[in-house]
Amino acid sequence: MDLQSLIKNANFDHSRKVSQISGMMARKAGYSEAESRIIEQAGLYHDVGKSALPIEILNKPGALTPSEYEIIKTHTILGCKQITEAVQILSVAALVAQQHHEKADSTGYYHLSCKETHPYARLVSCADVMDALYSRRAYKNSWDIAKIREYFTAQSGKQFDPEMVNVLFSIMDDVLKLYH
Repeated sequence: MDLQSLIKNANFDHSRKVSQISGMMARKAGYSEAESRIIEQAGLYHDVGKSALPIEILNKPGALTPSEYEIIKTHTILGCKQITEAVQILSVAALVAQQHHEKADSTGYYHLSCKETHPYARLVSCADVMDALYSRRAYKNSWDIAKIREYFTAQSGKQFDPEMVNVLFSIMDDVLKLYH
């Protein structure tokens, strides 16, 4: 194993152990099992801000200079910012996960209308189906682009928000580059 891998594994192992110890301490301190699990999971992320720091400083074998130490200290603020952003992302992700199978004509899983379905979910729904159709799967072959365009056109206003279909079509060349 090379030095970078050792350091990366050591950093993960540190976070994992902090997480485990935090959970044990929380249980011993009398927190409920639910709170203890949350504290344990939070311990896993305590150093997440280090991911935004220069690797040369993080992996420096010798003593840090005063300016390098000031940089290291920023990992707490950076971690807080990253986790705050992650919370926002997860709240959107939760909404999208719940609603991405809704259909413009209200025949989706929960029968939400296009107006009742969040625009983010309507957008991800198109992206989800685009990839599902264009990608080969164990149970099906990849569809060609003409057939995909035909499908989205036929389902515009039924399965898909017509506005989102237009957006997908407008970036189709860029989308296809992802697969080649």
